[in-house]
Amino acid sequence: AATTPAPQQTTVAKPAAAPAAGGTKITSPLPGVILDVAVKQGDAVKKGQKLIVLEAMKMENIIEASADGTISNISVNKGDSVLEGALLITIG
Repeated sequence: AATTPAPQQTTVAKPAAAPAAGGTKITSPLPGVILDVAVKQGDAVKKGQKLIVLEAMKMENIIEASADGTISNISVNKGDSVLEGALLITIG
């Protein structure tokens, strides 16, 4: 009976840890201003899909999903100024 709960706990712990540790974090490649956020939290996205339009050095840069998944967190809003390396979106 003691071995039955252990696999269940392991099975539950791994998916719970995956979004936090293994979630794909999309960060800003350079400092700029968020012009548009093309997705909402909970949206399913495919690799290469447009997520955010970032204006940097008078150019619009399209930030794309680096992996398939579901948007678990959006850390910025339209109009926000961000620094290089700032967390924009987490894909769970």
